[in-house]
Order: sequence, then structure tokens, then C-alpha cells
Amino acid sequence: RGCFGGCAFCTISAHQGKFILSRSKESIVNEAKKVTAMPDFKGYISDLGGPSANMYAMGGKDRSLCGKCTRPSCLHPQPCRNLDTDHSRLLEVYRAVDNLPGIKKSFIGSGVRYDLAMAPTGNADTDRVNRKYLRELIVNHVSGRLKVAPEHTSDNVLKVMRKPPFKLFYDFKRIFDEENRRAGLRQQLIPYFISSHPGCREADMAELAAITKRLDFHLEQVQDFTPTPMTVATEIYYTGIHPYTGEKVFTARSDREKQAQRQFFFWYKPENRQQIISELHRLHRPDLIDRLYGSGNREHR
Repeated sequence: RGCFGGCAFCTISAHQGKFILSRSKESIVNEAKKVTAMPDFKGYISDLGGPSANMYAMGGKDRSLCGKCTRPSCLHPQPCRNLDTDHSRLLEVYRAVDNLPGIKKSFIGSGVRYDLAMAPTGNADTDRVNRKYLRELIVNHVSGRLKVAPEHTSDNVLKVMRKPPFKLFYDFKRIFDEENRRAGLRQQLIPYFISSHPGCREADMAELAAITKRLDFHLEQVQDFTPTPMTVATEIYYTGIHPYTGEKVFTARSDREKQAQRQFFFWYKPENRQQIISELHRLHRPDLIDRLYGSGNREHR
């Protein structure tokens, strides 16, 4: 339970706290044993984790400093130097469950913070373990598709979201593809994205469409921003002002504004093509028309 990620749109840390509460390895293994004894168990655990999948047993190295800290996120804009990001205890849980009689495979369904596992710690041993965690995750705990949440491609929007720069997703995708090639696997990486988040404009979504096209993604699992209580993003949505900086922040609110952003997720659908081309002409972005549909479509207005 809990999450120290502090994403601007998420309520987990608000109602579960920033401190991670983790069950013991023995407790998890005992429950897995009970699952294997169920008459309809086929040998597969669909999700050995939770919303904060790879934050297991993590926290501040010096908890007294955590008690004085006012940072809303331990990971943004950079991981806190006091944060213990050692994934070795999580690896022990994975291996203990996988070694149980009757377990063919355990999967991690969602919630992996790849930026947490990739962040340099200054400790060579920890960095080595965290790299080993990524390899173990990709090779042994993906049920065909691994879902991660970069949320956007624009660094300006990601800054409002309190998410890492999109460059990290490129880096993780490279690792994912390399590990798949090395293991002879053909697994898919499925990214989640949000439209109409505070700070996001149509041009940002158009860029997202062009970038994800270049990465050969046809997006399906997407979300339009929905205000939820106790989040900074909702505060911005209703006031138009970022409470931490006092700056005005654009937010799409009307159905027309939100649909104009959401359509860029589905640039590849024929029924959206002409509307998107018209919108990009209105935005004076013919370069994005070229990137999405080719230069032969620039004359359509």
C-alpha cells in the first residue's frame, strides 16, 4: 500500500500515504501456496504486485529526514538521494513464489515505474541489482504484454504531471526490445497516455500522435483526464492556476476541446483523418500532417 511517486493526477498517496507498507515475503509466499491449492488453479498467477508494483519494501534510508520533508514526490523532478531504490527484496519475492511447486509462471500486470528501476543511485551494487530486476521482469514476468505509463510525450506536460521526461521511455523501450531479442521473445510494450491533462494543448497531442506513430504504436489503452478529489491536477483544472507556482495553466474543459485532443490518439482511424488534417492546418502545423500522413496530404484543407 502507498506510493511515493506523487503524480499530479493520482490519489493513491492522498488516501494511502507516501510511505510504502509491504507484506513480508513469508506472508506473500503463504498466500501463493493457498492459491496453488485451489481446485481450479492452472499454474499461473496473473498479477504478483499492485498499483505500486516495484516499490516493494522501499522508503527513505533515513526516515527522520522523511518526517521533515515537504516534497510531494520522491521521484520528481529527480529521485530523492535519501530514497532506497534497491529492488533485491522484490526479486527475492518473485523467485520465492516462482519456486513453489505448482507455479508455472507469475506475471506483473501493471504499475511498474521503470524510471524507479532505471534511476542511477551512485551505488554500483544497487544499480546492478536494479538492472537485473528489469531483465527478470521482462524475461520472466510478462504475459505477452507489459503495461507502463509514460502518460505523455511532451516534457512540459510531464512536468505538470510530475512524471519523468519521455526520453526515459525511449531508454526503457530499448532495454525491453534488447531483452526480448536476447531471450528469443516477441512481447509487446503497451504505454498508457492521458489527453486533456492540465498544461496539455492540441499541439502537444498532435506531437504525441506523431511520436507514437514513429514508435509503431496504435494506441488503444488511453484515458481522457478526469478531475478527482485531492489531486493537484484537479486543483489546476478548477482554478486554472498551479498552486505551487501561482502560474496560469491552460486546461481543456469543454467537450469540443477535450474531443479535439482525444482524437489524436486515434490518428490512424480513417474517420478521423480529415478532421485531424483540418485541425493541424488551423494550428499552422503542416509538418505534423507530413509526419502522420505524408506530404501528399498537405493540400487538404
